[in-house]
Amino acid sequence: MKIRLTIALACALFATSALAAYKVGDRVAMPAGFGDKWMDAVVIKVDPSSPYPYRVHPLGYLDTMDQSFSEKMLKPRGAIATMPVGGIANDPWLMRATGTKAFHPGTLMVGKYECWHGSEASMMLNFDVLDAHRYRDSGGVIGSYDFNAGSGAVMFHGGGLNGVQGGYEQASNPPTKSQPPTVTLKVSGDSCQHPV
Repeated sequence: MKIRLTIALACALFATSALAAYKVGDRVAMPAGFGDKWMDAVVIKVDPSSPYPYRVHPLGYLDTMDQSFSEKMLKPRGAIATMPVGGIANDPWLMRATGTKAFHPGTLMVGKYECWHGSEASMMLNFDVLDAHRYRDSGGVIGSYDFNAGSGAVMFHGGGLNGVQGGYEQASNPPTKSQPPTVTLKVSGDSCQHPV
């Protein structure tokens, strides 16, 4: 009986000490999965019943890259060099870890927007944003647009996009290549991106 209690107590102490290493919100280095590369990450969940109790999110990446690890598979932050943080600027875990607030654009980013329908170019829909109110269509005709900064809604007037509605997204300022400023046209579903 004493042996069973001792074993049970030892197992409980081992589990407690193993889980004491990291808690939700701790920054860690996680294996990148190739070579000897490591990624800057944050612990997002701890499951004491799992052999891999630490659910970890690589900062600046999609949540599809989240993985679970044991304590031995992770390293404390700063213990090893990590690759640069991923390019998803509005990753909520990255914003929380860095104390960054979500960016809300007040205007459309000036410049060329290249439109795509899936993997096919929609060059006739390409346009240039000239300033906070004017755009130029693919044929060179200048029209205007209204932008609602609160909702991200865009409405084009005149030119080749007359009457077309869309939604504008810009995750950060300055924008990143992985999340360029994008106008998504509502009816056609075309995605028009500003190449950063």
